[in-house]
Amino acid sequence: AVIQRYQNETRRLYQVLDTRLADHEFLAGDYSIADIANWTWVRIHDWAGVDVDSFPHLRRWMATLAARPACQRGAAIPEPFAANEEVVDYAKQILEK
Repeated sequence: AVIQRYQNETRRLYQVLDTRLADHEFLAGDYSIADIANWTWVRIHDWAGVDVDSFPHLRRWMATLAARPACQRGAAIPEPFAANEEVVDYAKQILEK
């Protein structure tokens, strides 16, 4: 129930962003901190378990930011973490309480 609520809210926010990006290249007109701040959580949509296939403007924006060298450098800090199954199972147990 908690995860479903989180995913529904995430999907709703993706829709808000997609609607804004339909008429704008970036969220606040020009590339800005608004793009940086939102891209950091939108780019991990797989982790959130939310598909972005139905958000074409959001996907375009994500690709645009992912291609920027500064965004690539920022996304590499800290180095990617590969959680083992034990950690993932423990996290799921906590979320399900």
